[in-house]
Amino acid sequence: MELFHDYVAEGRIKLRKKIKEPTTLQDPCNVVRSGGLAEKNRLLAEMLSEDFRPMKYQGNYNYCCCGGGGAMPMGGEMKKYRLKGGKIKAEQIKETGAKIVFVPCHNCIDQIRDLSKEYDLGIKAIHFKEAISELMEIPEAMIPKDGER
Repeated sequence: MELFHDYVAEGRIKLRKKIKEPTTLQDPCNVVRSGGLAEKNRLLAEMLSEDFRPMKYQGNYNYCCCGGGGAMPMGGEMKKYRLKGGKIKAEQIKETGAKIVFVPCHNCIDQIRDLSKEYDLGIKAIHFKEAISELMEIPEAMIPKDGER
């Protein structure tokens, strides 16, 4: 996430367009609280979006999604507790009216996708790399010519 932020901000990755649908952002505990990357996380989301909608509590004050700390790989009985614990995150997402949630953490993205199903959020949770690969301008020299692969 930090590298993507720096590359887009410096113009090393150029964007053809921005996402038009309303977006919001998950601030993963490990990336934001432990990694100190709240500002770059938010700025990258803003750079990729025409309609970025921050959650009421963000950065170090954003609610945990309840999918980290080893909770995601625990199946069975643990899933109902993850979903119950994540209800406040689901409500936080819903309040924004966003249709797309940027999620720069593999555990969080699985949890938020589960929360979307459980609480009928109707959102799409995506990693920054997924969004950037769809939005970026590909330099002419890197586009394969006919017959090349």
